[in-house]
Amino acid sequence: MSAENVSVLRDAYGAFARQDIPGVMAAFDENIEWQAPDSLPFGGLYRGHDGVGGFFGQLPTYWQELSVEPEEFIDGGDTIVVVARVRGTAAGGSLDQKHVHIWRMRDGKAASFTEYSDTARALQALGQESTATA
Repeated sequence: MSAENVSVLRDAYGAFARQDIPGVMAAFDENIEWQAPDSLPFGGLYRGHDGVGGFFGQLPTYWQELSVEPEEFIDGGDTIVVVARVRGTAAGGSLDQKHVHIWRMRDGKAASFTEYSDTARALQALGQESTATA
């Protein structure tokens, strides 16, 4: 099943590249839990197709351009780690960096997603200051 899990995620990233959000959502379990870094203005925990759809719906508010290109899939069975290059243009400039996405799969669908990234760089591209303290 793990090769099938990787295939499902490859297809989802491809759908995102085509801006085919229904195609992306087809890869997700109805009760998916989606975690974006809390320090981003659109970060937080989103649940279910409605919640994740709301997350995707917010992105054009912040990004004029955004691409997510998977560079490596690390197959751990029901846990798939994806190293992705994220590029974007926003109010404060541009972004080009790697992110780590951890996917947990259940019955051939994505049950959870957690994203790790350099949020300070993303906030700079968004034209916002980081509120993190040392």
